Amino acid sequence: MDKAYIQSRIEKNKDLYPFLTLKIHVIAQFFFEAKTSDDLIDIKKNAIKQKIPLFILGGGSNLFFTKNKIKTLVVKNSYIDLNKIKEDENSVLIKVSSGYPVSSLVNLCIEHGWAGLEYHLGLPGTVGGAIFMNSKWMKPPSFFGDNLIEAELIDEKGNLKKVKRDYFQFDYDYSILQKTKELVLTATFKVKKEKRDEIKKRALDALEYRKKTQPLGVATCGCFFQNIKEEERQKKKLPTTSAGYLIDKAGLKNFSVGDFYISPVHANFVINKGGGKIEDLQKLLNIVKEKVKNKFGIILKEEVVKYDDTN
Repeated sequence: MDKAYIQSRIEKNKDLYPFLTLKIHVIAQFFFEAKTSDDLIDIKKNAIKQKIPLFILGGGSNLFFTKNKIKTLVVKNSYIDLNKIKEDENSVLIKVSSGYPVSSLVNLCIEHGWAGLEYHLGLPGTVGGAIFMNSKWMKPPSFFGDNLIEAELIDEKGNLKKVKRDYFQFDYDYSILQKTKELVLTATFKVKKEKRDEIKKRALDALEYRKKTQPLGVATCGCFFQNIKEEERQKKKLPTTSAGYLIDKAGLKNFSVGDFYISPVHANFVINKGGGKIEDLQKLLNIVKEKVKNKFGIILKEEVVKYDDTN
């Protein structure tokens, strides 16, 4: 693609507020909306040549910025495409673009009677982000990477490469992409053919559970902290590994700093009343960590992607 064309589409001093589920004002010095695979490849190469740090923004959830203004080139991934590439009696292979919204993908799968991703209905992110974090649903355990067969990546030199599932080294809230900083271009999933009503029931049951146990329809970026490991739960003789339980028992439900407060529904969710400032969020998170450490001797680790210019 012509370099001048790419440059002409880069916006300056863009407020990311509309793209962030936490609804905070963060100014990106440079902003680009990628709508095709070529857009993603070309903007990556452009950033490399100009030595500009690049951040891919998917659904804007599971993320918070630590500064009000960043010099990073923020790329909104709006590359949406899906193709059925193989089918047999029992299963289907689908190739999905990285900017495809997860909930839209799940609804499409339900409509066609394709099972495997239904527990992720309601997830506000994109396919690329869900792979990056190996997004999960724990009742029953279902990780987004479970059905992945292979993916096309853009590496740190701007080159394309195809990798199998094992490459990602998936774990709890983890994929190798968090280290390599490679970008997902497309992902191929294997989904099973099942009765549409059965798939839909599982999806709606999960969504209903989310509604009962998580704050919905508010400005939040999801669970802020990782659950503790089972070994630590046993060592501390706790009834659960839930980080929300620890925050609740530390007496922090409804606790606020500025316009940010701990959800009374689920204590691992931080909600923005509307005018939340980044410095207030940082204070709130530090207080949460300190209180939980003092009460339980446990140091909480963020589950969300924490981003600033030094990343």
